[in-house]
Amino acid sequence: MDSKAKTIGYAQGGTELAYLRTGLKFIALTMFALVGWVKVRFTSRPTLIILTYHRILPTDHPDRKHEQPGMVTAPEVLQAHIRHMKSLGAAPLHLNEWLEKRSGNEPLPDLSFALTFDDGWRDNYQYAYPVLTAENIPATIFLVTQLLDTNQTFWPEQVLTLLTTRAIPDSVPDFQWLIPFLPNQKATEKPLTLKEADEVISRLKALDDQSILNHLKAIPGQGHLPEDTANIRSILNTPELVKMATNGLIRYGGHTQHHYRLNRISDASQLKREIVDCLDDLKKLDKGVVPIFCYPNGNITKDGERLVAEHYEAACTTRTGWNKVNQDPFDLHRFNLHDGNSYSFRTLLATIGRGIL
Repeated sequence: MDSKAKTIGYAQGGTELAYLRTGLKFIALTMFALVGWVKVRFTSRPTLIILTYHRILPTDHPDRKHEQPGMVTAPEVLQAHIRHMKSLGAAPLHLNEWLEKRSGNEPLPDLSFALTFDDGWRDNYQYAYPVLTAENIPATIFLVTQLLDTNQTFWPEQVLTLLTTRAIPDSVPDFQWLIPFLPNQKATEKPLTLKEADEVISRLKALDDQSILNHLKAIPGQGHLPEDTANIRSILNTPELVKMATNGLIRYGGHTQHHYRLNRISDASQLKREIVDCLDDLKKLDKGVVPIFCYPNGNITKDGERLVAEHYEAACTTRTGWNKVNQDPFDLHRFNLHDGNSYSFRTLLATIGRGIL
């Protein structure tokens, strides 16, 4: 066989393998979706499905260029999720309402769903709230209280913006800390792709949050934020919070003061501030506050669990699954949704099905 024929053969083989992988992926997705549909549709005892979101952004929004894909859902996808859950016979309830009914031995629907939004992004007000209002769906937003009413944002967004907008040369001392976490542990000559930058974020979680933030602050002129976004507020402010809570549709829980991962905090007084003082901050809102905590990044410690149990009535984790009537209120499971894993009814059902197998 000559080299040209071999090349054609390899190309055909590669194409066939790609088709096979696509077919297997389709079959697996369909099977998970079927499992999800059967489990959800025919549940016979009170069950709560908690759907979790972070950012709600239109598909053409500029923030998508510098955000982790697993953090973003389009408004129309959020609306579709709500309608899909209703079509499955699920009743929308506030998270605390379901918990209170359960504690009081009040009747509960066989299937309920609650929406939660983590972090307190401004786009929850801009793009999620209109959808929730139009559909008359309650939701709980877990707030990082010391970022409210500021222009601050979280370190992953700062790093993503930095990595996707400029090169990281090894000649700049303020970038030296970052190089070991870059692809191949080498400086870059051009900006990274969003996928590459997202992988760097995962590796950076080996460091504690405060160390990363201190490194970012040391960059001259706050070079990690481009001029066109450095002064744009991305976190909710008090007037927006008050407006959303006025009609009782939106309620607020605690997500720490600074979104520090609790398993990276060794100082007991700091741990207490992040958990307990967060609730004190929330109470100043005076409207819509519920004593429910949400663990940043899902990281839990024994001391953290104790403080949460002493000061809150329930807690959400990042563990995947649904919640039966006997679920521990401090170990509530959720389904984290974004465009990539729930863009259609089938993918939504598959994500649910995969999580409850």
